[in-house]
Amino acid sequence: MALSAERRERILTLLRDDGRVVAADLPERLGVSLDTVRRDLDELAASGLLRRVRGGALPASPSSPRFVERVETELPAKRSIAAAAIERLIEPGQVLVLGGGTTVRELARRLPDDLGATVLTSAPDVAVALLDRPGLEVQLLGGPVHPETRTVVGADAVDAFARVRPDLCLLGACSVDARAGVTILHRDEAVVERAMLEASARTVVLADSTKLGTAGPWVVGATGELDVLVTDGDADPGAVAAVEQHGVEVVLAR
Repeated sequence: MALSAERRERILTLLRDDGRVVAADLPERLGVSLDTVRRDLDELAASGLLRRVRGGALPASPSSPRFVERVETELPAKRSIAAAAIERLIEPGQVLVLGGGTTVRELARRLPDDLGATVLTSAPDVAVALLDRPGLEVQLLGGPVHPETRTVVGADAVDAFARVRPDLCLLGACSVDARAGVTILHRDEAVVERAMLEASARTVVLADSTKLGTAGPWVVGATGELDVLVTDGDADPGAVAAVEQHGVEVVLAR
């Protein structure tokens, strides 16, 4: 069992590396009870070293690991989530809108070469991943690019959804919680993703199991506004059941 100072330093290291910590994951890693973990998180929050959210903690300031660092985290889960979403949800002829994030980019990279569809996206990385697909019409939203989220933000991006009704919206998420909804770390990105959700006939969130049961500061949408959550097989059954109670279909990728 680690001493309290060592435990808290370990928690802060995990937070710096992963961009969040999930309280339920820490007892086994630290060799202490969940109550002890919660007390440690509360004391670190009181010291201004992190922000407590439902299910865990986020950095003290709204920041996250750089995109290039996040690409490799939970990679097997992202690949399985992307494959499941493509198999279950994407069809030829659809108008798709894709948000940003590494899981959405993984889905873009795996779309079938012969898929005929129109794709609107707020993420330059996603647009680049799709450019060699001859059957796709790819449209990148206009506006400034947020340096941390690597997505287009601003009024022009929001206004674009007054003129289109996508068949399917696929979003990544920093956090998904049955009560808090779909949340992310940056307000400007949340505003654009909210416009995507409201314009689309169906909305899908792609989120690996580490993101369930936690909440960030900016809400994209309430849980009941989602149609489908695609997550991996390691998802906590309780968190999955809580989301399903809001009428959301949950797809567990294998």
